[in-house]
Amino acid sequence: MPAGMVGRADETSWLLTAAADAENGRQTTLLLGGEAGIGKTSLVRAATDQVADRLEVIWAACLPLASLAVPLLPLRTAVRDADLGTGGDALLRFDAWLDRSAARRPVLLVVDDLQWADQSTLDVVMYIIAGREGRRLAIVLTMRTGDRLAGWLADVRRLPRVGEVVLGHLDRADTSEQIAGLFGRPPDEGLVDAVYARTRGNPYLTRLLVRDLDPRAAALPAGMPTQLRDGLTRAWRGLPGPAQQLTQVLSVAGRPQLAGQIEPMSAGPAVPLLRAAVDAGVLVIDVAHRYWFAHPLLAEILYEDLLPEERRALHVAFAEALAGSPERDTAVELADHYDRAGLTEPAYEWALRAAEATDGPAERVRLLRRALRLSESMPDPDARRTDLWQRLRIAAETAGLQDDEFGAVETLLTLVDDPAVRARLHLRRAALRASLGTEADDAGDRWAAMTLTAAAPQSVDHALACAGLALYLLMVRGDRTGLILADKAMAVASASGSDLAVANALISQSYALSHRARPGAHRAALRAWAIALRTGDLATVKTAVYVAANSYDGDATDGTARIYHRAVEDFTRLGAPHLHISEMCAWEAAQLLELGRWRECLDRLRMALGARPGRRADAVARLVAAQLAVWQGRQAEAEAHLARAEEILPGGSDRYLDFSVVRALVAFGAGDTERALSVTLAGLGHDAGDEAGIDMLPLAARALADQAQACRDSGRDPAQVLARLIRLRQRHPFVLAPLTAAAQDLRARALQKVTEAETARAWQSSAEFESWRRAADACQAIDGLWEETYCRWRQAQAALRDRTTRRDAVEPLRHAHHLATELAAHPLTEQVERLAQAARIPLADPILHDLPKEGGLTTREREILGHVLAGRTYAEIAAALVISQKTVGVHISNMLRKTGAANRVELAEWANRIS
Repeated sequence: MPAGMVGRADETSWLLTAAADAENGRQTTLLLGGEAGIGKTSLVRAATDQVADRLEVIWAACLPLASLAVPLLPLRTAVRDADLGTGGDALLRFDAWLDRSAARRPVLLVVDDLQWADQSTLDVVMYIIAGREGRRLAIVLTMRTGDRLAGWLADVRRLPRVGEVVLGHLDRADTSEQIAGLFGRPPDEGLVDAVYARTRGNPYLTRLLVRDLDPRAAALPAGMPTQLRDGLTRAWRGLPGPAQQLTQVLSVAGRPQLAGQIEPMSAGPAVPLLRAAVDAGVLVIDVAHRYWFAHPLLAEILYEDLLPEERRALHVAFAEALAGSPERDTAVELADHYDRAGLTEPAYEWALRAAEATDGPAERVRLLRRALRLSESMPDPDARRTDLWQRLRIAAETAGLQDDEFGAVETLLTLVDDPAVRARLHLRRAALRASLGTEADDAGDRWAAMTLTAAAPQSVDHALACAGLALYLLMVRGDRTGLILADKAMAVASASGSDLAVANALISQSYALSHRARPGAHRAALRAWAIALRTGDLATVKTAVYVAANSYDGDATDGTARIYHRAVEDFTRLGAPHLHISEMCAWEAAQLLELGRWRECLDRLRMALGARPGRRADAVARLVAAQLAVWQGRQAEAEAHLARAEEILPGGSDRYLDFSVVRALVAFGAGDTERALSVTLAGLGHDAGDEAGIDMLPLAARALADQAQACRDSGRDPAQVLARLIRLRQRHPFVLAPLTAAAQDLRARALQKVTEAETARAWQSSAEFESWRRAADACQAIDGLWEETYCRWRQAQAALRDRTTRRDAVEPLRHAHHLATELAAHPLTEQVERLAQAARIPLADPILHDLPKEGGLTTREREILGHVLAGRTYAEIAAALVISQKTVGVHISNMLRKTGAANRVELAEWANRIS
């Protein structure tokens, strides 16, 4: 067995399974973690050797010294023949390239040493991981354990089809087996003891420790290194002095180099020295004929071993060598080299140039932050500071880095004096607070913008301030003062001729029309959307989309889903950062889930959670994913998604999101009705006049109905539970739709019927069956498939409790089973199947629609014939139709007479002939 696979049978099996999944058309991701030298790369190489004849293996190796990394360098190197483009489109181009590759042949993509990846690479990798299930792609990511990727990994671990393996140390037996493989013979047990004591089962260190030993050695030689640093540098120390110097020069470069790039800084001709380093296993050669360290940790060690003066001199030398280079990304390297050399003025100038030249939006923000730091050491730093913060704010907005933008806005508000500029900064901070889900009330910023622009009442900025405050007052506070401000915003904006102001005024006007219950709200929102698209102002486009969705007055759920889908297309066309696209995808996923289109929902969740979603998009997507998971019976996954959403927005701090529904559903999934009740009661509030969350009342009634049933099942009196139900219904007699969402009224009415049915179930009312029928029909009318499935099951359950309505259970039970199967709602499917089995009701529908009306058969005879064709016995037919077996026999005898068939077999043949 190869050394990298010793003691790794399970881990190797998981890698091979991922490869097999790719061959079978199921995309899978495997995270392979562990400390430095634990054997991650060796394990993957050994495993990929076994599948290389069946899969296309693509290696993307990340480099150390992340501050010197070029955006997307690992991926560009791996697919050097493919054009990944620039900026944000690199993500889609690489994904499309993988699609084409996987269509030709299954692909195994290995991204090695991910802890050194630049942010752009991490964005692309997350997007690929969230890929659709049917792609012939296996993704293996190796990474060193540590904190750098903690947040990124927290998101990735909750994506579907992601597995994780953390390589631990080998035990002593496995260490012995590894040494035997290296020696070609069993080692001395004393040597094994000594090696194991030093390496603690780290396979990389074990290999370094024994590689030059006599296979018959019984012990390690005196002075053998015992720490990771010594183990990593042992081979390097065996190099000639000039070769050591050359490798130290290479460590300063920070990335693979051609021989000609480092020769000017070497002590002699580079090729012989590189030859020695390669032969010693210190360096390796990549496919582009560049040289880099076999173990990148060595680069860090050698870099740190240099004196500060030596490092600075080499950074200067690299900068001078690069200054005349026509190569792409030179500006980024120059900025980094000058900064590490401590040359403030050129480092500052090149940081600014690099910020303009770099393809990676996140890298642009990093470089501008560096420029800000360096500017403090430049003459007259205050003259540069405001301009740099303005550039940083714009770069962060372009990149979709809202936390960075928020910090820049906060700083600029302390630096800027111009009232108009300050007003826009206040409005932007208010929008960012809403988008980030902060608990701070953004009313202060909106009032500040009004005050700052009051001296110019006909200005564009005053129109924007009026529109922003009007929207807040109407949407958040229900304050009718917003109606006056919305009218004023429209008048000032129209007079100003500013498209941006008109778009924002139309947004507030749309909300005002909804508040006044007047027509035209949706039309105004669509006009705002179209105008905002012309301006290219992404924040205004997004607000217009939300108002258009809230004001839609047709088929609310399906229409709203289409609105968000169109928004995704618009943001994509504008080249918007993934932040905005992911947010629209998350909300579209929420609507698709409500419609029962769960496969499309998963596809949108993939888009939402891919790359780097914003905080709100991430939370929305997690809540949708949790809801889908709990409905489909994946309780652990549901709880993980909910927990992640609450980490993103602690306490559900975003006022536009309601965590209560998902918390309640997850509690129901866990069988904890008391927790579900607590959550729903908190969502309902405690005052009789409170507007209840639209889903809260039926869920609260469900929890109490479950508790009442549990009391009866255990022989306890449900009186206390029923008393709680009475208080609940007295306090909240109706499900109330939001005042500004007229299209939600039908849903509120349907959920009111569900609440009445749950109440009847709790009381075991004689009207329960009819209540559930009405509730199911109402849910069907609004395309609420999940709710309808639940109601049909309860309808059948109620029907079977009474002999007079037993026959009425067949149709709803079968319909519930059909819906539950289509929705992959496994918990409900099991409940329906158990009920059908107990009631002896076959769930498969009889074949009726294909039987022609020939032979003079009655409707009942044709119904029974369908069951005969399905292979059912007399007893099964009788149970399904709630008639006696004798009656079944009479009908079959009549059919035999009418068709001339001698028995049931001939009767079935007759039916098949005429069908």
